[in-house]
Amino acid sequence: MEETPVHYLLRLHPDQEGDQKAVRAKLGKFGLQDEPTNHLDMQTIDALADALDGFKGGVVLVSHDSRLISRVCQDEEKSEIWVVKDGTVTFFQGTFEEYKEELKREIKAENHMASYSANTKREKKVFDTEDDVAKAMAEYTFNLSKKFCKKRGYFTIVLSGGDLVLWLKKLLVPEYADTEWSKWHVFWVDERVVPLDDKDSNYKQTLDSFLSEVPIPTSNIYAIDQNCAALGDAKGAAILYEECIKRLVNQNIIRTYKSSGFPQFDLQLLGMGPDGHMASLFPGHYQIKEKASLVTYITNSPKLPPKRITFTLPVINCASYNLMAVCGEAQADAVAKVFNDDFNLPSARLSADTQAIWYLDKAAASHFFVSMASSSSFLRSILFSSPTNFPSRSDSLSSFFPKNLTCSPPSTPSPLLSVSSIGSRSIRRVGDSRRKLSEARSMATTASQTGKEENKKRVEIFDTEENLAIDLAKYTADLSDKFCKERGAFTVVVSGGSLIKSLRKLVEVDSIDWSRWHFFWVDERVVPKHHEDSNYKLAYDNFLSKVPIPPGNVYAINDSLSAEAAADDYETCLKHLVKTNVLRVSDSTGFPKFDLMLLGMGPDGHVASLFPGHGLCNESKKWVASITDSPKPPSERITFTFPVINSSAHVALVVCGSGKAEPVQMALNKTGSVPAGSVSAEEELVWFLDKPASSKL
Repeated sequence: MEETPVHYLLRLHPDQEGDQKAVRAKLGKFGLQDEPTNHLDMQTIDALADALDGFKGGVVLVSHDSRLISRVCQDEEKSEIWVVKDGTVTFFQGTFEEYKEELKREIKAENHMASYSANTKREKKVFDTEDDVAKAMAEYTFNLSKKFCKKRGYFTIVLSGGDLVLWLKKLLVPEYADTEWSKWHVFWVDERVVPLDDKDSNYKQTLDSFLSEVPIPTSNIYAIDQNCAALGDAKGAAILYEECIKRLVNQNIIRTYKSSGFPQFDLQLLGMGPDGHMASLFPGHYQIKEKASLVTYITNSPKLPPKRITFTLPVINCASYNLMAVCGEAQADAVAKVFNDDFNLPSARLSADTQAIWYLDKAAASHFFVSMASSSSFLRSILFSSPTNFPSRSDSLSSFFPKNLTCSPPSTPSPLLSVSSIGSRSIRRVGDSRRKLSEARSMATTASQTGKEENKKRVEIFDTEENLAIDLAKYTADLSDKFCKERGAFTVVVSGGSLIKSLRKLVEVDSIDWSRWHFFWVDERVVPKHHEDSNYKLAYDNFLSKVPIPPGNVYAINDSLSAEAAADDYETCLKHLVKTNVLRVSDSTGFPKFDLMLLGMGPDGHVASLFPGHGLCNESKKWVASITDSPKPPSERITFTFPVINSSAHVALVVCGSGKAEPVQMALNKTGSVPAGSVSAEEELVWFLDKPASSKL
């Protein structure tokens, strides 16, 4: 469009002139206020969609490249469909139904072509050991180096990280002594946006293990821009790396693929993660569908560190030769899915112009002959709906555009043991024999700040923390099954601390449909995601890295912002999810209603980052608040407020250890003003305690 979207809408709806300032403010940080929208990445698409949300009739903004709808309008007849294709906004002239039919046809054709491409060019060789794989990879690389150096005077090779850089040392043996290192040009298929001397840097790993041992000219080694790396500027690093590649294409060092015009590297040496990711293209992530850029960036990698740049799939698949080297049983399931054409896995989409070959050791190939069903349809990664519908998570194409879903309030799951109600609260003591050991009582309490709904509170006491973890896993899994069946999604909030350890048994539950989980934090420290104090890092290392929750369903804070800005940004994210029906809203409070909130408690009785005596305990309007004077370091944090916590359908408070026995007693008997005593839920609050934590009850 020749004029900016803002000017277009203000001209179309002059009665909304007063919104111009607000719209421009929302777009300001992306530099979109007064410039035609001629290039949009997914972050600016989301920002534009959010800024346009208030306009009469609404706008549906769709990225064709990523199969993603960014905003759903409320009035189909008064709305327009704006399509973002190749970074440019255009209008779709047809109806909503016509657009959906076109989208389904394109997806079907694309999956067919992906299958055809991968099947015609994918080969495999299985070796006895990892060492055999490394030796064969070295021989393959040497032969191609010799071929291209003789043919064109250069050898362009792209590396990934991980164990692959260690295997390159097999090239240092005497039989490859005549390798023409001076003609090598070395690139990386992806890179972590960290300082170049950081241990997580692919450049540093390769330099230490391989590049320091061979006489490749330093001018022929193309690391990411060191200033962008030091500043954590992922977008800038991607732009500059793409410019570098284009410059080398103009110098005829890198060839171009004849039909697409994308750069064509001679050889790419790739690895695959246990989840099937390659480069930094992860299952379910929208950047898998990026077609316009050579190099793109992500800031929410499910694998730390979160900021990365990566070649896009078209660039990867334009290479003359792609060698995928995979070793170890941890990757065996993903390998089997790849060769069963599960195109949800980015690695299954790997092809090449001449040859795409997989080198596997026996462990990685051990599941080859196991019949494996696809974990989910490709369509599961699409977020699309008609103007008033929430997208189904069904794998069936025919049911992908459903009628309105009913969001019924969840009922209380059946307890593991029957509990009689006689007093002020329900207490169940569970030992190794899993028998009830003491009387049970129940109590009525408020489920929201209005005090109008009654809430059921239970206290579960376990002989050991191990038994507690087992019960907590079953409790969570039962609720997951319930909500996934009722509404197609399960919204879960966690805290940090010892709670994450108590979730370990949940990883062992086979029946959970992780693809439908949406994962949030009740509070977070405003530190980088790879920092030891980060709740995200704690959850990732001990839980998220072990379960296949789609990366797009994990909602971490923007750690580049101040505490106040990060809180506002997180609240904006929640409001967007409410509008798209991922999150429900409490009928009684108007605050978001999460399905399950899993909380821990500190020795002072604090929950989330709501500390005894702090003014934030009385916050009644905000969804997410910032704190810069936390009595527990680090001082800067964001936190859900009590109205949000107490609007949850179910809350589990998990407390272990004798050091917390006194605040447990104060909270449950209402004998003190500890924040944990203010926690409630709209359906059920359950305290999970081990014996030491309950010793003063």
